[in-house]
Amino acid sequence: MRVSEIMVREVASCAPQTSLEDIAMVMWNNDCGAVPLVDEQGHPVGIITDRDIAIRAAREHRPLWKIRGEELVQGRWLHCVHFDDSITHALELMEQRKVRRLPVINRLDELCGMVSMGDIVSFTRAARVRKGGRDQISAADTIGFIKHVSGHHGSRAVTMAS
Repeated sequence: MRVSEIMVREVASCAPQTSLEDIAMVMWNNDCGAVPLVDEQGHPVGIITDRDIAIRAAREHRPLWKIRGEELVQGRWLHCVHFDDSITHALELMEQRKVRRLPVINRLDELCGMVSMGDIVSFTRAARVRKGGRDQISAADTIGFIKHVSGHHGSRAVTMAS
């Protein structure tokens, strides 16, 4: 099975110059937790998550309308999958890079969708019901993937806010 068969096709996106306040409103209005940033040609250049916004706001003590999306993605690798890639490849990339969502690109490297951990889980459940399609992913593999991607990334000192 290919990424194109399970990806979300209608994806809200923003320009890199968009403020975090506006990106947060796009998330709110579209009920999503991540928004890809795309250039003028529709090529993804980064992705902003709700967590990124919360952490940046807490660390910088600057109003969200003064922080641009490009500030968060500058210097960060963006990992994408091609719409023709297998779901197994997307799963492996998510696991290797410890990300929960991947922008999907077409043959022109333009954003054409998003695939998320939730999409993979839904696919796995549907595959168990069908029993017998191609490119199947076992429930055990999916659970292992979720544990790996959702686990804590490295050791950080835990501090309590006073």
